Amino acid sequence: MSKLLPVGYFHVVFTIPQELNTLVLQNQKLLYSILIKSAGHTLMELAKDSKFLGATIGVTSVLHTWGQNLSFHPHV
Repeated sequence: MSKLLPVGYFHVVFTIPQELNTLVLQNQKLLYSILIKSAGHTLMELAKDSKFLGATIGVTSVLHTWGQNLSFHPHV
C-alpha cells in the first residue's frame, strides 16, 4: 500500500515543437538542458506570483525523449 502526502499536486508537461526535432537530435545535451531549466524556471516563477499560488514550490522533473508510439518526442 502506498502512502501519499496530503497535498495537492499538478502534472505539467513541457514539450518541444515537432518542427525542432532535427535540431534537438543534433544538439541533445544543450537543448535538453535548456528544456529542463526553462520548464523549472517557468513553474517557479508562476508559482511565486500571487495570481497563481504565491508560494515556493518543489518540482520533480523527468526527461522523456520518445512518445508512447515510439516516435521522437522530447518533453519534460
